[in-house]
Amino acid sequence: MKLFFKIIGILVMLFLLYVIVVLGIEFFYILTPSPVTKINHQKNTDSVILVIDVQNMLTFYDNPEKAKKYRVAPFLNSINQAINKKSGYEVIYIRQEFPKNSFLSFILPTFPEEGDPGTEINRNIFRENSMIFTKSRADAFSNPGLQQYLNSKKIGTLYITGLAAEACVNSTIKGAVANGYRVYVIKEAVLSMRGGMPGSERLERYRSYGTGIISVNDLK
Repeated sequence: MKLFFKIIGILVMLFLLYVIVVLGIEFFYILTPSPVTKINHQKNTDSVILVIDVQNMLTFYDNPEKAKKYRVAPFLNSINQAINKKSGYEVIYIRQEFPKNSFLSFILPTFPEEGDPGTEINRNIFRENSMIFTKSRADAFSNPGLQQYLNSKKIGTLYITGLAAEACVNSTIKGAVANGYRVYVIKEAVLSMRGGMPGSERLERYRSYGTGIISVNDLK
């Protein structure tokens, strides 16, 4: 009996160690702010729609029951409405993925891994021939190629959509504002970790960063 409890104690300690390691990696790696490179607003006057992490795995593409629980369909419909209303704007997709068989993909298996079907952008919103930028951190600007491309297109304003409201969307908004972009969040086109659109507290936090909050119904 003593041996049994000893084994249980060891298993509990190993689990707690795993949790500590995961949280540490999320804080120090995934959530680390990206380097800041201010844009030139006199040159960067155009706009794009940024779609963050709307991938098969993260939108429960193969799990209709879970997708319904998290109200994914209205979220995707709102993204499509925004894209259709702003048809003159380019749509840029951000894709979260870890390198295949990497340490990160091992300890954080709920995130898409490079090459897996779960990394693909959900086909219900994807526009062919669109630019896709990958990232392994929360902030899309952790991939320097994104800002280089935006500068090449003279982009100064971002319309943000995607998931999750509390994580990658939040970090990307902060990264965009820090780099000098004008940012608008389309609230119905952002998905919370709890399902549905972000609540008023989260939207107020976005505003505190210097971000505009708009409804997809108000887009022209």
